[in-house]
Amino acid sequence: MANAPRHSERAGVRGLVERLDGVFGSRRLGRELALLQRTFDAVPDGWMVLGDSGAVATENDAARRLLGMVRGDHRTLVEVARDPAVDSLMAGEVEDGIVEISSPIDESTRLELRHIRADGGQSIVLVRDVTTLNRLLTMRQDFIANVSHELRTPLTVIVGYLEALEDDDIDLDTMRRLLNRLHAPAERMKALVDDLLTLTRLESSPMPGPDDVEVVNVAAMVDSIVAEARQLAGPEHGFHIDVDSDLCVAGVPTELHSACFNLVANAIRYSPDGGPIHVRWRASSSGPRFEVEDAGQGIAAEHLSRLTERFFRVDLADSRARGGTGLGLAIVKHVLRRHNSELRVASEVGEGSVFHFVLPAISTSETGTAPPA
Repeated sequence: MANAPRHSERAGVRGLVERLDGVFGSRRLGRELALLQRTFDAVPDGWMVLGDSGAVATENDAARRLLGMVRGDHRTLVEVARDPAVDSLMAGEVEDGIVEISSPIDESTRLELRHIRADGGQSIVLVRDVTTLNRLLTMRQDFIANVSHELRTPLTVIVGYLEALEDDDIDLDTMRRLLNRLHAPAERMKALVDDLLTLTRLESSPMPGPDDVEVVNVAAMVDSIVAEARQLAGPEHGFHIDVDSDLCVAGVPTELHSACFNLVANAIRYSPDGGPIHVRWRASSSGPRFEVEDAGQGIAAEHLSRLTERFFRVDLADSRARGGTGLGLAIVKHVLRRHNSELRVASEVGEGSVFHFVLPAISTSETGTAPPA
């Protein structure tokens, strides 16, 4: 009989331990579930678990943000999305279980929904914002279409001349004339390919490092650029050069040469009636400033924001006749971005245009010369 109280005490202690273990176990489980929820909330893509009725049982922060839900929103996905494509998705009518819809809270946002069936009638839906991806795919398609079109035009001309040269009755003078005419479209294709390669290199290369950067005497570079640009200009164009020969910058010489030349060439092409072209390289309150001013046709305000887009031309047919590839200002934009600068444009229709950019100044210890006055 003496052992009975001890047995009862041990049983009581054991029960207390089990209850405490249950409490601590529940707390551990709660902590693990909270950690799991925080982990899922950190995932950039949305996910949600649906019950057998299609109602949302749980979801993460991204799903709530993309679909405009609130925590504890137990509507069905069909009610949340309000899109017929989701009806088909939930009915199992979509073969690959993936649909794309507009966000119910923002028509401009495109969402991809992937439906995965699980055991017990439940299912999982993954929600992904594909707006940027779609835009990049569209840009790639437009780029391919533009390149194809730009190459097709000179190729058509070349093929036409080659077919004419196959005529057995062609005389020598005609043959020479046709051969000479082949040069222009061939040079146009070469210029386009060269610009495409330059643009691709600028976009894909890392930012210039210390080994790539040199002290550049822009004044000397301007002399070379203008000499090269005179070959594009007509006798009616007049160049006016205003440069500070002591003003230098740190940069990649070939890239800066390309940017500056494209701006001067652009001024020539868009001044078909001639007139003065001013090229300036002077110190400004913001830093060393390169500027090209023409007295050409000018550019309407609605076109200014698109000037650096690939293949964008204000007047498509007219600009092709001037010989541009449509990539020059895109190259300028990427060169300047790699030099912590950007292109600025001021223009009025019928009054001409001013293109300029400002580069970061460098210290006198980097140039080895006296600072500009």
